[in-house]
Amino acid sequence: MIDRRMLLAAAAAIWTVSACGQAAPNASTAVSAAAKPSVSSSAAPQSPPSADWNSLVAAAKQEGKLSVVINPPADVYRPLYDAFQRTFGIQVEQLATGGRPDFSARIGSERAAGQYLWDAVVHSPGTLFDAAKPIGALDPLRPALVLPEVLDNASWRGGFDAGWYDLDKSLAYSFVGYIYWTAYVNRQVIPESQLSTMDQLWDPKWKGKIAIQDPRASGAGSSAMAVWLAAKGEDKLRQFLRDQQPVPTQDKRQLAEWIVRGQYPIVLGLSEAQMSQFEQQGLSITQVQPLVDKDRAAAGLSAGSGALGIFNRPAHPNAAKLFVNWLLTHDAQALYAKQSGFNVRRTDVPAVSERQVPENGRDYVNVEIEQSSATFKKAIDLSKELLK
Repeated sequence: MIDRRMLLAAAAAIWTVSACGQAAPNASTAVSAAAKPSVSSSAAPQSPPSADWNSLVAAAKQEGKLSVVINPPADVYRPLYDAFQRTFGIQVEQLATGGRPDFSARIGSERAAGQYLWDAVVHSPGTLFDAAKPIGALDPLRPALVLPEVLDNASWRGGFDAGWYDLDKSLAYSFVGYIYWTAYVNRQVIPESQLSTMDQLWDPKWKGKIAIQDPRASGAGSSAMAVWLAAKGEDKLRQFLRDQQPVPTQDKRQLAEWIVRGQYPIVLGLSEAQMSQFEQQGLSITQVQPLVDKDRAAAGLSAGSGALGIFNRPAHPNAAKLFVNWLLTHDAQALYAKQSGFNVRRTDVPAVSERQVPENGRDYVNVEIEQSSATFKKAIDLSKELLK
Protein backbone atom coordinates (compact mmCIF):
# COMPACT_ATOMS: atom_id res chain seq x y z
CA MET A 1 0.00 0.00 0.00
CA ILE A 2 1.34 3.44 -0.95
CA ASP A 3 1.74 5.98 1.84
CA ARG A 4 0.00 9.24 0.90
CA ARG A 5 2.68 11.29 2.64
CA MET A 6 5.27 9.78 0.34
CA LEU A 7 3.19 10.70 -2.70
CA LEU A 8 2.71 14.24 -1.45
CA ALA A 9 6.38 14.70 -0.79
CA ALA A 10 7.41 13.32 -4.15
CA ALA A 11 4.84 15.36 -6.00
CA ALA A 12 5.68 18.56 -4.15
CA ALA A 13 9.27 18.19 -5.23
CA ILE A 14 8.44 18.12 -8.91
CA TRP A 15 5.26 20.11 -9.36
CA THR A 16 5.17 23.86 -9.65
CA VAL A 17 2.63 24.71 -12.26
CA SER A 18 1.37 28.18 -13.08
CA ALA A 19 -0.66 28.68 -16.22
CA CYS A 20 -0.72 32.01 -17.97
CA GLY A 21 -3.86 34.08 -18.39
CA GLN A 22 -7.04 34.74 -16.47
CA ALA A 23 -10.05 32.76 -15.44
CA ALA A 24 -12.63 32.02 -18.07
CA PRO A 25 -15.65 34.28 -17.50
CA ASN A 26 -18.07 31.43 -18.06
CA ALA A 27 -16.50 29.09 -15.54
CA SER A 28 -19.05 27.57 -13.22
CA THR A 29 -16.62 27.82 -10.31
CA ALA A 30 -15.98 31.36 -9.11
CA VAL A 31 -12.40 32.40 -9.88
CA SER A 32 -11.05 35.92 -9.75
CA ALA A 33 -10.54 37.35 -13.23
CA ALA A 34 -6.96 38.16 -12.35
CA ALA A 35 -6.21 34.92 -10.55
CA LYS A 36 -3.47 32.54 -11.56
CA PRO A 37 -4.17 28.83 -11.39
CA SER A 38 -4.00 27.46 -7.89
CA VAL A 39 -2.06 24.24 -8.22
CA SER A 40 -1.84 21.93 -5.27
CA SER A 41 1.46 20.36 -4.36
CA SER A 42 0.32 16.83 -5.16
CA ALA A 43 -0.17 15.18 -8.49
CA ALA A 44 -2.24 12.51 -6.73
CA PRO A 45 -6.02 13.01 -6.29
CA GLN A 46 -7.03 16.08 -4.27
CA SER A 47 -9.12 14.01 -1.84
CA PRO A 48 -7.47 11.35 0.34
CA PRO A 49 -6.81 8.28 -1.80
CA SER A 50 -8.95 5.23 -1.22
CA ALA A 51 -7.60 1.74 -0.70
CA ASP A 52 -8.65 0.95 -4.27
CA TRP A 53 -6.66 3.92 -5.58
CA ASN A 54 -3.60 2.92 -3.59
CA SER A 55 -3.94 -0.62 -4.93
CA LEU A 56 -4.16 0.73 -8.48
CA VAL A 57 -1.02 2.83 -7.97
CA ALA A 58 0.82 -0.19 -6.59
CA ALA A 59 -0.27 -2.41 -9.51
CA ALA A 60 0.72 0.24 -12.06
CA LYS A 61 4.12 0.67 -10.43
CA GLN A 62 4.56 -3.08 -10.63
CA GLU A 63 4.02 -2.91 -14.41
CA GLY A 64 6.56 -0.10 -14.48
CA LYS A 65 5.70 1.38 -17.86
CA LEU A 66 3.07 3.39 -19.71
CA SER A 67 2.91 3.59 -23.52
CA VAL A 68 0.97 6.55 -24.96
CA VAL A 69 0.16 7.61 -28.52
CA ILE A 70 0.09 11.39 -28.79
CA ASN A 71 -0.29 14.20 -31.28
CA PRO A 72 2.98 15.92 -32.21
CA PRO A 73 5.06 17.88 -31.34
CA ALA A 74 6.25 15.46 -28.67
CA ASP A 75 8.66 17.94 -27.07
CA VAL A 76 5.81 20.31 -26.19
CA TYR A 77 3.98 17.64 -24.22
CA ARG A 78 7.01 15.85 -22.78
CA PRO A 79 6.93 17.75 -19.44
CA LEU A 80 3.42 16.41 -18.83
CA TYR A 81 4.55 12.81 -19.20
CA ASP A 82 7.72 13.50 -17.24
CA ALA A 83 5.52 14.66 -14.36
CA PHE A 84 3.54 11.43 -14.44
CA GLN A 85 6.75 9.41 -14.64
CA ARG A 86 8.41 11.13 -11.70
CA THR A 87 5.28 11.22 -9.59
CA PHE A 88 4.54 7.52 -9.83
CA GLY A 89 7.91 6.09 -10.80
CA ILE A 90 6.49 4.69 -14.03
CA GLN A 91 8.45 5.01 -17.26
CA VAL A 92 6.53 6.68 -20.10
CA GLU A 93 7.02 5.83 -23.76
CA GLN A 94 5.53 8.26 -26.29
CA LEU A 95 4.64 7.67 -29.92
CA ALA A 96 3.80 10.85 -31.84
CA THR A 97 1.65 10.23 -34.91
CA GLY A 98 0.02 12.62 -37.31
CA GLY A 99 -3.70 12.63 -38.00
CA ARG A 100 -6.03 9.90 -39.12
CA PRO A 101 -3.96 8.38 -41.99
CA ASP A 102 -0.72 8.21 -39.98
CA PHE A 103 -2.45 6.78 -36.95
CA SER A 104 -4.34 4.17 -38.96
CA ALA A 105 -1.23 3.07 -40.85
CA ARG A 106 0.90 2.63 -37.74
CA ILE A 107 -1.55 1.30 -35.17
CA GLY A 108 -3.62 -0.64 -37.69
CA SER A 109 -0.62 -2.51 -39.07
CA GLU A 110 0.64 -3.34 -35.58
CA ARG A 111 -2.68 -4.74 -34.44
CA ALA A 112 -3.13 -6.68 -37.67
CA ALA A 113 0.18 -8.36 -36.83
CA GLY A 114 -1.05 -9.20 -33.33
CA GLN A 115 1.00 -6.45 -31.64
CA TYR A 116 -0.84 -4.61 -28.87
CA LEU A 117 1.81 -2.16 -27.76
CA TRP A 118 -0.04 0.89 -26.49
CA ASP A 119 -2.11 1.79 -23.46
CA ALA A 120 -3.73 5.18 -24.00
CA VAL A 121 -4.09 7.82 -26.70
CA VAL A 122 -4.16 11.62 -26.36
CA HIS A 123 -4.95 13.06 -29.76
CA SER A 124 -7.57 14.92 -31.76
CA PRO A 125 -11.09 13.53 -31.26
CA GLY A 126 -11.34 12.78 -34.97
CA THR A 127 -8.30 10.54 -34.77
CA LEU A 128 -10.06 8.55 -32.05
CA PHE A 129 -13.46 8.08 -33.68
CA ASP A 130 -12.35 8.12 -37.34
CA ALA A 131 -9.12 6.13 -37.07
CA ALA A 132 -8.97 4.18 -33.80
CA LYS A 133 -12.68 3.30 -33.61
CA PRO A 134 -12.99 1.75 -37.12
CA ILE A 135 -10.14 -0.67 -36.44
CA GLY A 136 -11.67 -1.64 -33.09
CA ALA A 137 -8.71 -0.33 -31.11
CA LEU A 138 -10.51 1.35 -28.22
CA ASP A 139 -12.24 0.27 -25.04
CA PRO A 140 -14.99 2.38 -23.44
CA LEU A 141 -13.26 5.00 -21.31
CA ARG A 142 -15.96 5.71 -18.75
CA PRO A 143 -15.58 2.44 -16.75
CA ALA A 144 -11.89 3.23 -16.23
CA LEU A 145 -12.61 6.63 -14.64
CA VAL A 146 -12.92 6.25 -10.88
CA LEU A 147 -11.72 9.45 -9.22
CA PRO A 148 -14.55 11.58 -7.76
CA GLU A 149 -12.89 14.84 -8.82
CA VAL A 150 -12.74 13.59 -12.40
CA LEU A 151 -16.39 12.56 -12.55
CA ASP A 152 -17.75 15.59 -10.71
CA ASN A 153 -19.90 17.70 -13.05
CA ALA A 154 -18.82 20.87 -11.27
CA SER A 155 -15.22 20.20 -12.31
CA TRP A 156 -16.02 20.64 -16.00
CA ARG A 157 -17.41 23.51 -18.02
CA GLY A 158 -20.73 22.32 -19.36
CA GLY A 159 -20.61 19.31 -17.03
CA PHE A 160 -18.64 16.10 -17.39
CA ASP A 161 -20.68 14.63 -20.26
CA ALA A 162 -20.11 17.68 -22.47
CA GLY A 163 -16.66 16.27 -23.17
CA TRP A 164 -17.79 13.28 -25.24
CA TYR A 165 -17.11 13.76 -28.95
CA ASP A 166 -18.06 10.32 -30.31
CA LEU A 167 -21.63 9.32 -31.09
CA ASP A 168 -21.81 6.70 -28.36
CA LYS A 169 -20.30 9.02 -25.74
CA SER A 170 -17.86 6.38 -24.59
CA LEU A 171 -14.62 6.38 -26.58
CA ALA A 172 -13.34 9.93 -27.23
CA TYR A 173 -13.34 12.31 -24.27
CA SER A 174 -12.30 15.91 -24.79
CA PHE A 175 -10.71 17.71 -21.84
CA VAL A 176 -9.73 20.70 -23.99
CA GLY A 177 -12.33 23.25 -25.04
CA TYR A 178 -11.82 26.60 -26.74
CA ILE A 179 -13.01 28.67 -29.66
CA TYR A 180 -10.74 29.08 -32.62
CA TRP A 181 -11.03 32.11 -34.83
CA THR A 182 -10.94 30.97 -38.43
CA ALA A 183 -9.17 34.08 -39.75
CA TYR A 184 -6.42 36.34 -38.40
CA VAL A 185 -5.16 39.66 -39.72
CA ASN A 186 -1.88 41.56 -39.31
CA ARG A 187 -3.31 44.96 -38.41
CA GLN A 188 -0.04 46.78 -39.13
CA VAL A 189 -0.54 45.81 -42.76
CA ILE A 190 -4.33 45.76 -43.08
CA PRO A 191 -6.21 48.14 -40.75
CA GLU A 192 -9.68 47.32 -39.51
CA SER A 193 -11.10 50.08 -41.72
CA GLN A 194 -10.21 47.92 -44.74
CA LEU A 195 -11.17 44.51 -43.38
CA SER A 196 -13.63 44.03 -40.54
CA THR A 197 -16.12 41.34 -41.63
CA MET A 198 -15.87 37.75 -42.81
CA ASP A 199 -17.66 38.49 -46.09
CA GLN A 200 -14.93 40.95 -47.06
CA LEU A 201 -12.46 38.07 -47.34
CA TRP A 202 -14.08 37.22 -50.67
CA ASP A 203 -12.97 40.61 -52.09
CA PRO A 204 -10.59 40.00 -55.05
CA LYS A 205 -8.12 42.54 -53.68
CA TRP A 206 -7.04 40.05 -51.02
CA LYS A 207 -5.98 37.38 -53.51
CA GLY A 208 -2.29 36.64 -52.99
CA LYS A 209 -2.40 37.96 -49.42
CA ILE A 210 -3.99 34.94 -47.74
CA ALA A 211 -2.25 31.82 -46.38
CA ILE A 212 -3.77 28.77 -44.70
CA GLN A 213 -2.80 25.73 -42.68
CA ASP A 214 -3.09 23.18 -45.46
CA PRO A 215 -6.82 22.25 -45.55
CA ARG A 216 -6.23 19.23 -47.77
CA ALA A 217 -5.29 17.29 -44.63
CA SER A 218 -6.85 17.10 -41.19
CA GLY A 219 -5.85 20.09 -39.09
CA ALA A 220 -6.64 23.68 -38.20
CA GLY A 221 -7.01 24.73 -41.83
CA SER A 222 -9.50 22.01 -42.69
CA SER A 223 -11.38 22.76 -39.45
CA ALA A 224 -11.66 26.41 -40.49
CA MET A 225 -12.93 25.45 -43.94
CA ALA A 226 -15.40 23.01 -42.40
CA VAL A 227 -16.78 25.80 -40.21
CA TRP A 228 -17.14 27.96 -43.31
CA LEU A 229 -18.85 25.10 -45.13
CA ALA A 230 -21.34 24.68 -42.28
CA ALA A 231 -21.91 28.41 -41.87
CA LYS A 232 -21.71 29.67 -45.47
CA GLY A 233 -22.59 26.69 -47.63
CA GLU A 234 -20.73 24.84 -50.37
CA ASP A 235 -21.11 27.46 -53.11
CA LYS A 236 -19.56 30.16 -50.97
CA LEU A 237 -16.65 27.95 -49.91
CA ARG A 238 -16.04 26.86 -53.50
CA GLN A 239 -15.94 30.48 -54.61
CA PHE A 240 -13.38 31.39 -51.96
CA LEU A 241 -11.03 28.47 -52.61
CA ARG A 242 -11.27 28.83 -56.39
CA ASP A 243 -10.96 32.60 -56.64
CA GLN A 244 -8.78 33.59 -53.68
CA GLN A 245 -6.38 30.60 -53.86
CA PRO A 246 -5.00 30.86 -50.30
CA VAL A 247 -1.39 29.67 -50.06
CA PRO A 248 -1.22 26.40 -48.07
CA THR A 249 1.48 25.23 -45.69
CA GLN A 250 1.63 22.23 -43.39
CA ASP A 251 4.13 24.02 -41.13
CA LYS A 252 2.35 25.74 -38.22
CA ARG A 253 5.43 27.78 -37.37
CA GLN A 254 5.84 28.98 -40.94
CA LEU A 255 2.21 30.09 -41.06
CA ALA A 256 2.69 32.06 -37.84
CA GLU A 257 5.89 33.63 -39.14
CA TRP A 258 4.18 34.65 -42.37
CA ILE A 259 1.51 36.67 -40.62
CA VAL A 260 3.81 38.13 -37.96
CA ARG A 261 6.16 39.40 -40.67
CA GLY A 262 3.28 40.50 -42.89
CA GLN A 263 4.34 38.31 -45.81
CA TYR A 264 0.77 37.02 -45.81
CA PRO A 265 -1.22 39.49 -43.69
CA ILE A 266 -4.32 37.23 -43.61
CA VAL A 267 -4.07 33.64 -42.42
CA LEU A 268 -6.62 30.91 -41.83
CA GLY A 269 -6.13 28.09 -39.32
CA LEU A 270 -3.50 29.90 -37.25
CA SER A 271 -2.20 28.11 -34.16
CA GLU A 272 -2.66 30.22 -31.04
CA ALA A 273 -0.29 27.85 -29.26
CA GLN A 274 2.44 28.68 -31.78
CA MET A 275 1.76 32.38 -31.30
CA SER A 276 2.05 31.93 -27.54
CA GLN A 277 5.47 30.33 -28.04
CA PHE A 278 6.57 33.34 -30.10
CA GLU A 279 5.39 35.65 -27.32
CA GLN A 280 7.27 33.63 -24.69
CA GLN A 281 10.38 34.02 -26.83
CA GLY A 282 10.00 37.80 -26.68
CA LEU A 283 8.55 38.33 -30.15
CA SER A 284 5.89 41.04 -30.45
CA ILE A 285 2.65 39.57 -31.78
CA THR A 286 0.17 42.27 -30.79
CA GLN A 287 -0.34 43.23 -34.43
CA VAL A 288 -1.87 39.83 -35.16
CA GLN A 289 -5.55 39.84 -34.27
CA PRO A 290 -8.48 37.50 -34.95
CA LEU A 291 -11.11 38.69 -37.38
CA VAL A 292 -13.90 39.01 -34.84
CA ASP A 293 -17.38 39.00 -36.31
CA LYS A 294 -20.83 37.79 -35.29
CA ASP A 295 -20.86 35.76 -38.50
CA ARG A 296 -20.99 32.06 -37.55
CA ALA A 297 -18.08 31.47 -39.94
CA ALA A 298 -15.81 33.57 -37.72
CA ALA A 299 -15.23 30.98 -34.99
CA GLY A 300 -15.76 27.33 -34.16
CA LEU A 301 -15.52 25.15 -31.08
CA SER A 302 -12.50 22.88 -30.81
CA ALA A 303 -10.94 20.19 -28.67
CA GLY A 304 -7.61 20.61 -30.44
CA SER A 305 -5.50 17.53 -29.75
CA GLY A 306 -6.92 17.21 -26.24
CA ALA A 307 -9.07 14.11 -26.51
CA LEU A 308 -8.42 11.00 -24.44
CA GLY A 309 -9.01 7.34 -25.18
CA ILE A 310 -7.89 3.98 -23.81
CA PHE A 311 -6.77 1.08 -25.98
CA ASN A 312 -8.28 -2.36 -25.62
CA ARG A 313 -5.81 -5.14 -24.84
CA PRO A 314 -3.44 -2.53 -23.35
CA ALA A 315 0.16 -3.52 -22.77
CA HIS A 316 0.00 -2.10 -19.24
CA PRO A 317 -3.64 -2.11 -18.11
CA ASN A 318 -3.13 -0.75 -14.59
CA ALA A 319 -0.80 2.00 -15.76
CA ALA A 320 -3.36 2.88 -18.43
CA LYS A 321 -6.15 3.20 -15.86
CA LEU A 322 -3.93 5.21 -13.52
CA PHE A 323 -2.93 7.55 -16.32
CA VAL A 324 -6.40 8.34 -17.69
CA ASN A 325 -7.58 9.26 -14.20
CA TRP A 326 -4.46 11.28 -13.38
CA LEU A 327 -4.58 13.19 -16.65
CA LEU A 328 -8.06 14.54 -15.87
CA THR A 329 -7.13 15.81 -12.40
CA HIS A 330 -6.69 19.51 -11.68
CA ASP A 331 -2.90 19.43 -11.51
CA ALA A 332 -2.36 17.49 -14.70
CA GLN A 333 -4.83 19.70 -16.55
CA ALA A 334 -3.11 22.86 -15.31
CA LEU A 335 0.20 21.54 -16.61
CA TYR A 336 -1.35 20.50 -19.92
CA ALA A 337 -2.81 23.99 -20.37
CA LYS A 338 0.53 25.61 -19.60
CA GLN A 339 2.47 23.41 -21.99
CA SER A 340 0.01 23.37 -24.87
CA GLY A 341 -1.39 26.90 -24.72
CA PHE A 342 -4.91 25.45 -25.01
CA ASN A 343 -7.76 26.24 -22.65
CA VAL A 344 -8.93 23.14 -20.81
CA ARG A 345 -12.48 22.46 -19.70
CA ARG A 346 -11.81 22.14 -15.98
CA THR A 347 -13.50 24.93 -14.09
CA ASP A 348 -10.63 25.20 -11.59
CA VAL A 349 -7.99 25.83 -14.28
CA PRO A 350 -8.16 29.41 -15.60
CA ALA A 351 -7.96 30.06 -19.33
CA VAL A 352 -4.51 30.52 -20.81
CA SER A 353 -6.00 32.38 -23.79
CA GLU A 354 -8.77 34.81 -22.92
CA ARG A 355 -9.69 35.50 -26.52
CA GLN A 356 -10.44 31.81 -27.02
CA VAL A 357 -12.99 31.58 -24.22
CA PRO A 358 -16.47 30.91 -25.67
CA GLU A 359 -18.95 33.75 -25.34
CA ASN A 360 -21.94 32.85 -23.20
CA GLY A 361 -25.05 32.24 -25.25
CA ARG A 362 -23.34 32.27 -28.65
CA ASP A 363 -24.09 29.44 -31.06
CA TYR A 364 -20.74 28.13 -32.30
CA VAL A 365 -20.21 25.60 -35.04
CA ASN A 366 -18.51 22.40 -33.85
CA VAL A 367 -17.24 20.36 -36.79
CA GLU A 368 -15.05 18.12 -34.64
CA ILE A 369 -17.78 15.96 -33.13
CA GLU A 370 -18.50 12.63 -34.81
CA GLN A 371 -21.92 13.87 -35.94
CA SER A 372 -20.10 16.44 -38.13
CA SER A 373 -17.64 14.03 -39.75
CA ALA A 374 -19.30 14.32 -43.15
CA THR A 375 -18.96 18.12 -43.13
CA PHE A 376 -15.33 17.91 -42.09
CA LYS A 377 -14.48 15.40 -44.81
CA LYS A 378 -16.38 17.42 -47.41
CA ALA A 379 -14.28 20.50 -46.60
CA ILE A 380 -11.09 18.48 -47.12
CA ASP A 381 -12.37 17.09 -50.42
CA LEU A 382 -13.28 20.56 -51.70
CA SER A 383 -9.84 21.85 -50.71
CA LYS A 384 -8.16 19.02 -52.60
CA GLU A 385 -10.30 19.75 -55.65
CA LEU A 386 -9.93 23.51 -55.76
CA LEU A 387 -6.52 24.44 -54.36
CA LYS A 388 -3.82 24.47 -57.02
